[in-house]
Amino acid sequence: MATTLKPARATSPGRILLRELEARGWSQRDLAAIMGRPYQAINQIVRGAKRITPETARELAQAFDTSPELWMNLEVNYRLQLAKQEEKEHEIARRSRLYSLVPVAELIRRGQIEGSDNVDELEKQVFGYLSNLNVVTKRADHERALYDSSSSHR
Repeated sequence: MATTLKPARATSPGRILLRELEARGWSQRDLAAIMGRPYQAINQIVRGAKRITPETARELAQAFDTSPELWMNLEVNYRLQLAKQEEKEHEIARRSRLYSLVPVAELIRRGQIEGSDNVDELEKQVFGYLSNLNVVTKRADHERALYDSSSSHR
């Protein structure tokens, strides 16, 4: 079974572009002049503030003797990796809220929930536990009220 290695952080196409410029001894202003683009546009790509469009990919391919697909793939892969990182951060926030709500580790230790690496499943377990706890609490309150009313009639 093959293992797919994934970078720890997303590498922007601008970073790759900067390496290409350095390898050729070109400045961002040189590339801007070659492509007939404003310096600011090149600088924004290098900083990751501007996306590489199909037109820009075509021009970069001509300037560096590569393919437009190379530059578009770099852009798409970078954006996908950023989206995955944002999703992971969202899952961390959800998990944090659960741990703030109830002692999750203790519930797992006691066998009251199974626990899961999947945050959706963990939420289902915790909310199921709380729902059951609520039913038990309401039943106990009801029985206590019945007991109190029967003992007051004695």
